[in-house]
Amino acid sequence: MPKIKVRAINHVGIGVRDRRVSLKFYRDILGLEIVPSMVDSKNIVWMRAADGTMVHLIEPRDGAEAVPVPAGLYHNAYEVEDFDAALKVMKDGGFEIDGPSERHDGQKCFFVKDPDGNRVEFVTRSGLKPSKRVADELGYTREP
Repeated sequence: MPKIKVRAINHVGIGVRDRRVSLKFYRDILGLEIVPSMVDSKNIVWMRAADGTMVHLIEPRDGAEAVPVPAGLYHNAYEVEDFDAALKVMKDGGFEIDGPSERHDGQKCFFVKDPDGNRVEFVTRSGLKPSKRVADELGYTREP
């Protein structure tokens, strides 16, 4: 029996070199919608599919190399049924926890590394409280 019940894949983080090029594929061809980012990083474009699953396009930080991928930058996120129980399972399992933290929309999150060093994020639902943040056509987010 699993110790953590995953409700859904919340989002996938994808490394990109240039949002202008990548948006032509993810927005213009696949039809993903740009939504306001709930984190304070100009290097991430938040996008949403029709079913609500999100894709985060992650550019390298200023001055960083796009390839090879910086260790631990990209990740998969899992929405869990009981956030506090998931956090306890990871702590009790001896995993080093990055977080927990809360985003602008009230979503809670924390990260661990899997046995191969890949980052895995556990989250609550998104949109738990209102946010007035807005995103422009390139996915840059700001407060109105």
